Amino acid sequence: PVAYTDRWGGFWTVTRHEDIVRVASDNETFISSIQNLVPMSPRSGVPRRPLQVDPPEHAHFRRAMNPYFEVERVAVLEPTLRQLAARYLDPLIAKGRGDAMDEFARRLPIRAICAFLQTSEQDAEWIQARSGKYVEAISADDRATASALSGELDQYARRFVAKRRTAPLDPNLDIVTGMFAATIEGKPIDDEIIAGFVRGLIVAADRSTSNGIGSSIMHLAMHAGLQNQLRREPARIPDAIEEFVRLYAPSHATARTATRDVEIGGQTIHTGEVVAMVFLSGNRDPEVFARPDEFMLDRKPNPHLGFGHGVHKCGGQSLARLQLRIALEELLARTTSFEMDGTISFTTWPEYGPKTLPIRLTS
Repeated sequence: PVAYTDRWGGFWTVTRHEDIVRVASDNETFISSIQNLVPMSPRSGVPRRPLQVDPPEHAHFRRAMNPYFEVERVAVLEPTLRQLAARYLDPLIAKGRGDAMDEFARRLPIRAICAFLQTSEQDAEWIQARSGKYVEAISADDRATASALSGELDQYARRFVAKRRTAPLDPNLDIVTGMFAATIEGKPIDDEIIAGFVRGLIVAADRSTSNGIGSSIMHLAMHAGLQNQLRREPARIPDAIEEFVRLYAPSHATARTATRDVEIGGQTIHTGEVVAMVFLSGNRDPEVFARPDEFMLDRKPNPHLGFGHGVHKCGGQSLARLQLRIALEELLARTTSFEMDGTISFTTWPEYGPKTLPIRLTS
């Protein structure tokens, strides 16, 4: 259904798969440039491209960045990601128990992004200390804290771009150096816009991928049969990942703003009203998915919305899938079993995933 809530200034929720696809596909009626999250994230500071921009400008920016996220491009990171996974898994397994979120799922993605951006381990530590608190502040509608942390992340992104401008890398391998040479409608991309891209990448990729890894580990810890099947058949892990992303959409919802009065699901949404697309609900729509609340390794097709839909579908999904695959392959290969070892706490909006994930592991 389509329902309205007056929370966070008021917004509509769209929960059916068909309606979410409609909103995500109609870029004239539903735009991102006014509000793309509920509650609204701070809008001061660096411009957020491409998340907070609409076509046709959006297409120009995605055209510049998309080649760097092709499957073949991100595959070069696999050896580095396996080393990182081993670095965090081995101590956890040696202890026999621990918090898989804090000790593994949150540590791998931000270091993967820093490897992708070719920056330092120190930067990864700095970013991780702030990006999580930033998203939590947005979820709690703590505007003061969110704005302060947003400003710190903006300044980091500006410093990063200025440093890369001074010492550029190979534009065929480095996305930021490549953007220095790219143009939009014949004009170079401003460094402030590139900084906005960097800032958006480190926050979104860090939190969303962490949630995806954590939710996948949680499900496997609760289902020993599936865990053992994937150990025997690691080639099925990519199929499992698609179903994990469907069941536990790491980004619970994103938003658009209506530019005209429009009817969806029997409700009239007026010009200027905010619409939240609830991917987690759309991914369990019984009109689209048989036995929608069950994990089905053989689910084909699987038109889930876990990475979004339309022009704003996650540009880094190939890197996210790579991280998820390596995280699960390395965890399963290094253990004979793992199970839950306590109570899980959850983040539920606007992202979705475990805050804590206590598990017991046997090597």
